[in-house]
Amino acid sequence: MSPAEALAELAAAGDAGRAEAAAAHHKTARRYLGVPVPVIDAMARRWREGLEVGPRCALASGLWQSDIHEARIAAAKLLTQARIREDGPVWELIAAWVPEFDG
Repeated sequence: MSPAEALAELAAAGDAGRAEAAAAHHKTARRYLGVPVPVIDAMARRWREGLEVGPRCALASGLWQSDIHEARIAAAKLLTQARIREDGPVWELIAAWVPEFDG
């Protein structure tokens, strides 16, 4: 799964009315697609199946860099797991995102 493919899937699940409401609620200048969190969660779970840490971090990084609200949620959910072996790259990626937290 590439970031472009994941973004296309998120966009296809979007709803303009929900996107407008989310943008008004969060008051940040980024793009909103209007995808409900349970849908994002299901997508992220499916995308991370079978992905090793490196490719998973690459997908999460690409989604985060899109600066699309739902893509950033999906990026974080890709890194959610009870135990990740060799989790150094995961923590490095999360730490890199911290200065951009704004919502």
